[in-house]
Amino acid sequence: MAENEQVHAAISAGPASNPSPRSRGNLVVDTLVTLLLVVAFFIGPLKMIGGGWLSYALPDGLALLILLIVFVERAVRHQPLFVVSPLTVPIVLLAILCFLQLGNPEAPFIRSVMGLRTWLLYLAFYFVGFYVLRSTQQVERLYALLLTLGCLTAVYGLYQWRAGPQLFANWSDQYGHYARVMWSAGQFRAFSTFPLPNTFGSNMGFLMLIAFGVAASTVPRTRWRVAASAAFVLMGAGVAASGTRAPLVFLAFAGFVGLALLPGIPRRLRLGAIGVALSFAAVFLVIAVIGTAISSRFASILRPDQFFWKWFDPLTFGLQIASAHPFGLGTAATGGVPQFINNPVIRDLPTTTIDSGYGSAAAELGFLGLAAFVYLAVKVAVEGMRAWGRLRSGRLRDLMLAPALFCSVYPILGFIGGVHAFLPESIYYWLLVGLLMRAPTLRPAGLDPQAIPSLASR
Repeated sequence: MAENEQVHAAISAGPASNPSPRSRGNLVVDTLVTLLLVVAFFIGPLKMIGGGWLSYALPDGLALLILLIVFVERAVRHQPLFVVSPLTVPIVLLAILCFLQLGNPEAPFIRSVMGLRTWLLYLAFYFVGFYVLRSTQQVERLYALLLTLGCLTAVYGLYQWRAGPQLFANWSDQYGHYARVMWSAGQFRAFSTFPLPNTFGSNMGFLMLIAFGVAASTVPRTRWRVAASAAFVLMGAGVAASGTRAPLVFLAFAGFVGLALLPGIPRRLRLGAIGVALSFAAVFLVIAVIGTAISSRFASILRPDQFFWKWFDPLTFGLQIASAHPFGLGTAATGGVPQFINNPVIRDLPTTTIDSGYGSAAAELGFLGLAAFVYLAVKVAVEGMRAWGRLRSGRLRDLMLAPALFCSVYPILGFIGGVHAFLPESIYYWLLVGLLMRAPTLRPAGLDPQAIPSLASR
């Protein structure tokens, strides 16, 4: 009798070699996301050796294709394109304000179109993560890919720092230019396979949170925790080679939030001990490979007269622009115009630089846009904490610690960095935030398709 039931169950499930259309669609999306991340992690050399439009069209084209597949599949299945989720309303509100900027008379139309890409293209990956999550195995595969790519780029960044700018000075005019300008306090700032040292450093910082979440978990096998610990240390050295200070700030803030999130004194002590041990190991590697010469740049974090105004001056500048232009200068006015395109139409577009997310929002979208962005930032932090708190103890909850910490630092990132699309972090950041918001609907046996209502059902 039991044997007959097993045969019946196997027949009902269908042959393993004939996956459902939904499974095939998820496999295509997973494959394209993998390809997009690989391209984005190594896009810097393509831009600087003269890739031109291809270096921009390749990742953006892949991103558009992924979004098209996800939303078309939902339309074909007569599912709502936008479901009720913790972040749907603030994202849609911000998107509406960005589209309205297409009619801003103070903004060149072509620049406003580019601005839609910088504000919305990769922000939409929130919905990709929210719609495609089906199992913890997907999360584990994504983490393995990200940490592998992070280690590869960290190793190359350290090699680049050790070899010096003469390593690539003759590769192209852009590389030669970088060989001259990527210096700070007499020290070369490595940028690895990214367009800027800041991008290299911030990606290392985000990936360190993922590595820490795996290393601090009690669920994965010991070898995976050891590998994640090694990745944390290696990428910490990558941050030092980049000379980027912002990751130290959001890593410290995320560490305090992580301690506050975990219940019980023993778990907090364990988390803190692991964090301190890995940090000391990273510092040891930095001293061994880089030395102490770069320490003067990071020591400026302890000088409020320099550190505070470095990040609040851009915010003040953005607010001054908003005061003179209440509806904003238009999207991409402070970032998002391709810098590696030798075309006078693109090169001569009016832009300014504001190294502040809130400042950029105020300058480009006006005070209303600033309010919408602040609303999004607060919702990301609050809802991220709530989503993680609703997860049951176990494997998935441990894996989702890093995205929860991503959410916790988002309001801080608005002060210390831009809001525009920076690859690859914009891809996996919003992908993982979407995964986190969907995670509470996962059941031990799989996903509950009725757990999330559509906007039309309200």
